[in-house]
Amino acid sequence: MLPQFVDTQLNPAQTISATRLLLRIARVDGARTAEEIALIRQFYETGREAHWPDFAALLDNDSSGDLTTTFTQIEQRELVIATCLMVAFADGCLIAEELAAVHAVADEIGLPAERVDELLAFVKDYMLAQLAHLPDAASLAVVAGELG
Repeated sequence: MLPQFVDTQLNPAQTISATRLLLRIARVDGARTAEEIALIRQFYETGREAHWPDFAALLDNDSSGDLTTTFTQIEQRELVIATCLMVAFADGCLIAEELAAVHAVADEIGLPAERVDELLAFVKDYMLAQLAHLPDAASLAVVAGELG
């Protein structure tokens, strides 16, 4: 999980809704890659309790319903959008359609577009920080360029 959101809690209904939103983002480019599904599964399974639906059941139904009042705290909305961005990047690149879909989700859950852009910069920085220990600075510079 992104360090900024370690203390952010989602209840079971919120986690299920967020997982469905993440699956929606993974579908935007026409295919859900193994990397996207692994990241979404990790998000879901981290807090999963015994009475929750099996992850496989969510794969078949990513309908999230009306989300206008689902995420009551700003930190929850930011967590969902930051994780949507991570899913969009999971296959190696963030395409315009994925970014538009993330903005649509943000609008749906009540997060301003400006904050999406700020979270996008945060996610890029976080991803680069995960690679910063690599000895090959040239490769890291290429990855940074690809992230935009």
